[in-house]
Amino acid sequence: MKYVFIVLVFFFSFDTFSQNVLLEENPINDTLIPKKGPNLRRFSHFYMGYEVIADNFSDQSATVKNAVSNVFFLGYRHKMKINNFWSVGYALNFNSSTYSIKQNAKKIFPDSLKHKRERLIVSGLGVQLFTRFNFDKRGNKIGKYLDVGCYASWDFANSHFIRDNTVAADSSNAKVITVTEQKLKYFENYEYGFKARIGSNHIAISATYRFSDLIKPSYKYPELPKLSVGLEIGIY
Repeated sequence: MKYVFIVLVFFFSFDTFSQNVLLEENPINDTLIPKKGPNLRRFSHFYMGYEVIADNFSDQSATVKNAVSNVFFLGYRHKMKINNFWSVGYALNFNSSTYSIKQNAKKIFPDSLKHKRERLIVSGLGVQLFTRFNFDKRGNKIGKYLDVGCYASWDFANSHFIRDNTVAADSSNAKVITVTEQKLKYFENYEYGFKARIGSNHIAISATYRFSDLIKPSYKYPELPKLSVGLEIGIY
C-alpha cells in the first residue's frame, strides 16, 4: 500500500508540473502581435498581369494591331505600411511586350514588305517603385487602393517574327514559311516610364506609359506605341 501511495503522489506531482509549464508558455504565444499581412506592417506577394497596347497618338508611331499587341508580366511585390492610408513599396518582374505590325500601304517599319503575320517581341526584367493610397477602412485586407510610381526595365532579349504562306509548295513541299530574327540592333537595351494601378483586393486595373524610346534614334525608324492598359491579379 505504501508503494501505491508513493506512485500516486509522483503521478499527480508530474501532472501538476506539466500543467504549470503549459500555462507559462501559452500566454506568451497568444500575445504575439503579427506584423505581416495584407494590411499590416509588411506584406509580400506574387502577381501577374496582361495589358493591351492602347495608343497610336503620334503620326510618328509604327502602326500596330492594338487588339493583339500586348504586354504580359509576372512578378513579386513588397509593400510597407506607413499609416492606415499610405504605404510604399517595390516590385520585381519579368515582362514581355508583343507588337503585331499592321500590313498596309503605310507600313515602313521594320521594312515595307508585307507578310501574313509579323510581330516584334521584347522581353525584360524590371523593377518598380510605388506609393499606395488606400480609400477605405478594411481590417486586415488590401482593400481599395491607388498605386502610382515609376519603373525601369533591362530588355535582355528581342525578336522579329514573320510568317508567310507560299503561293505553291516549293521543292520541300512547304506551304508556310516562318522566320525569326533575334538580337536586333535597332532596339534599346533599357526602358523606363510611369506605372499606375487602381484596384480592390486581388484585382486591379493597370496602366503603363513608357517615357523612353524602344528604337535607337540613329536608325530613323518610327517609335512603337508607349501606352498599355489592362488587368492585374494579386496572388496571395
